[in-house]
Amino acid sequence: MAIGSKLRKPSKPQGGRRRILVVTQAIRLDVDIDDATAPGELARLFAEDGDDVILLWVVGRDVPSADEVAAYRSEFEAASVKLEVLDRSDQLLPSLATPESRSAALLHYLERSNHDLVYAPLEGGLAYYTLLAAETGAFAPPPIIVFANAPEEWAREADKAFMGSTEAIAIAYMEKYCAEMAGRTICASATLRKWMLSKGWKVRKAAVMPMLPLSAGIGRAGARPAPKSGPVRELAVFSTARFRDGLTLLCDALDLLAPSAPPGLTLTAFAPFGKIMGEHSGGLLLRRAEKWPFKLKILPAADLDAKLDYVQRNGALAVIPSLAASTGAAVATCIAAGLPFVATNAGANAEAWNAEAEQPRLVEPDAGQLARSILAALGSPPRPRRIDVSGHCRQAWLATRNPPASAVRRRVGKRAGPAPLVSIVMAHRNRPLYLKQAIAAIEAQTYDRLELVLVDDGSDQDEARRLLDALEPAFRQRRWKILRRPHKHLGAARNAGVRAARGELILFADDDNALFPEAVDQFVRAMTASGADICTAFQLIFYEDFVPADRADGLIQYLPLGGPDALGLIHNVYGDANAMVRREVFSQIGFLIEEPGYAMHDWEFFARASLAGLRIRPIPKPLYWYRSKPDGMFRTSNWYDNRRPIIEAFRSGRFDDAGLLYQLAIAQNTARSEIESARENLRYTPAYRKYLELCDLEPNSDAAIGSLAAIALATGRPDTAATLLEGDAARTSEDTPDEADGAHGSRSLAFQALRSARLLTPRVCDLPLLLVARDDGGIFLRPHLDGPVAASLDQQFPPFFRRLEAAVEVAHSNAPAIDFGLALARPDWIIDWQQDIARQTIAFSGWTAVRDKFARHRLVASLRVRHKTPLSIILAVRFAETPNGFPTNAFFRKLTLFSD
Repeated sequence: MAIGSKLRKPSKPQGGRRRILVVTQAIRLDVDIDDATAPGELARLFAEDGDDVILLWVVGRDVPSADEVAAYRSEFEAASVKLEVLDRSDQLLPSLATPESRSAALLHYLERSNHDLVYAPLEGGLAYYTLLAAETGAFAPPPIIVFANAPEEWAREADKAFMGSTEAIAIAYMEKYCAEMAGRTICASATLRKWMLSKGWKVRKAAVMPMLPLSAGIGRAGARPAPKSGPVRELAVFSTARFRDGLTLLCDALDLLAPSAPPGLTLTAFAPFGKIMGEHSGGLLLRRAEKWPFKLKILPAADLDAKLDYVQRNGALAVIPSLAASTGAAVATCIAAGLPFVATNAGANAEAWNAEAEQPRLVEPDAGQLARSILAALGSPPRPRRIDVSGHCRQAWLATRNPPASAVRRRVGKRAGPAPLVSIVMAHRNRPLYLKQAIAAIEAQTYDRLELVLVDDGSDQDEARRLLDALEPAFRQRRWKILRRPHKHLGAARNAGVRAARGELILFADDDNALFPEAVDQFVRAMTASGADICTAFQLIFYEDFVPADRADGLIQYLPLGGPDALGLIHNVYGDANAMVRREVFSQIGFLIEEPGYAMHDWEFFARASLAGLRIRPIPKPLYWYRSKPDGMFRTSNWYDNRRPIIEAFRSGRFDDAGLLYQLAIAQNTARSEIESARENLRYTPAYRKYLELCDLEPNSDAAIGSLAAIALATGRPDTAATLLEGDAARTSEDTPDEADGAHGSRSLAFQALRSARLLTPRVCDLPLLLVARDDGGIFLRPHLDGPVAASLDQQFPPFFRRLEAAVEVAHSNAPAIDFGLALARPDWIIDWQQDIARQTIAFSGWTAVRDKFARHRLVASLRVRHKTPLSIILAVRFAETPNGFPTNAFFRKLTLFSD
């Protein structure tokens, strides 16, 4: 869209299909409804209703693999949603590692695309620079609808964590701006909206709209079978690894419940894992479970719908032990699905509860009350009614595509009245080459009503003096000014220029930079549109003696936010010195400081202005070339000297954001042992050494899962270890083969594990050498004339297990005899299949020749010493006699693992 165009109210294009962009900063299918899943739900809903929908994934530091993207893309394409990944911008450095860079990349994406509506999560402040561009008249985006689930500041309060980084403070600032400036802001609950208002956010017109699973059939009649009748003997925990989700509260309640728990009770929890006060959440469960007489299952990560299915199929009771809740989504979806649950009344849970559902009443987040409520529900299972709330919710979200006229903000396209006079103030000393380039850029401006006040700060080079003499006639003709002064340094020179200027708007321009032709016009437009007192702007960095001819050769490296003041004490968040200032600002806060040798006049001046309550707005668009040289004033100055005046400005000014700096100071200087108190307490109990070691692993890494399983085995919970290592998401009792062999401590590998098989011996063959059977499981290997064919199931043999058995058969009526082999090896070992296999593996079954067809034979590989790390399972086949030319299949029908 052209600069100056008006924002248009969205309407259905011809054919009735809107072009909708839904933005997300994460795609995860293993969590409940939150900022990681809500965008995908919206995208599916709009696509269901016939809109053209793009789901834009703005990735940060953790760039997904090509395989991950392909899998997600395929899934969304099945729902008629196009998935695009935004991991870079050609105007920025390659990595989108900061919230500012991700927000800028989204702006650049929107500038070159065409959508009728944009939906963006509040979390992360992704829409910040797009909304700032609209406010400053730099870009006319389509209407931006922001939806909020758990803003940064709310989440940290709920998780009892201080703002521990400057990035967290920046995100909180960006989110507040987005909530206040979006065309429409939608909160997931009245609780969240009330919290925003309590923090002084200007969101009184924000709508409240729950974010249920919108594109699925939850809550519709017949969408899910009725829950099983009969006694409840399983609790399914709807709690993640965040403090606010109440895992510690649940453990306290189960300690109280344990003495009177009914026989045969099972507690089921779901990954992913995290850390709660420094302790691994899975380790926390296992450690606390040492006091409980009931079984514990920890299943792999599952999304909310999979959890609901699990509860229904197993006749379980859902437990939602929230300490704080901003959405109430778990309560709402259980009600919509008609599934029994026990929950606390924390936050939005109370909003989501419905008396007509005939569910147990919510309880205070207190261990005693929660234990009594769970025990009562186990003794007298609730028979809830399914309440269809999703239909109303879907319609409400679909209606947001037609925002009221008040939600479609229009910015100023043309200035009313005469254009203001702009005085460009430029200080100069002994840089004639750069000065000529800077003046040429000013002469090329598209804005007519301007004057240049050039202040020479005591140039003593002949070339610089001759250039000033040569400029005098043209300056007099244009009514521009050259002020020649003794050397008093930069601050004094700029102040002299301001005093001599005639314009109501002052634009500072450095003599070694070069304005873009539209710069002054854009600065004036931004001041008019935003009503700001000061406007700064983005810049393109260059390093040469001459200004580049092509803007594509420059990069935006500095992304000022304009605030908050809490960060303004630490680094310059306001913008560069090349800024436009209203003349009256100088009478309000004074001029630039004139300390000789000082390099941060702009930062100190902007800080004083912001602390005085003046409005600073960066224009999120590069408006000039910024020359970076090793001998520049900034790079040769001392950081300590630069910050002393900043500290004085904050000491003297009114500083409302001091609380955030207090939090930052506390979070960064409090001992780890105090912040991670749960982890620290493990140090004082020798028996908890394994739990302590687990805390230092990435929570969801293979190493952590293996360690967790080993702890489960060591504490007498082999079933817990088995479910941890199964690798199959939210398996139901109908298709779980763990107990199929009837032997304690044994389980069969299911399809999810078998599908990870990889070929170790590539051979040239017209037919595939490796196939995995989906229905009943099993692996087919095809022998080859060139030698053995082998496959590996990497790290699928769990720690501390003892034996592996395989049921094998020749699966073709005309096949020759085939040798089968089974081995266990370290994952990093490379096997030479022409040599002795037994010497190269930890355990080997030996080669077993099978001649009869479709008859099962048993192979065994046993360990003499149990291993504490996972091992790889090796399957191998070869011809036992000369092949007869017929197609041949060797089938490993079943693989069973045994512990002691």
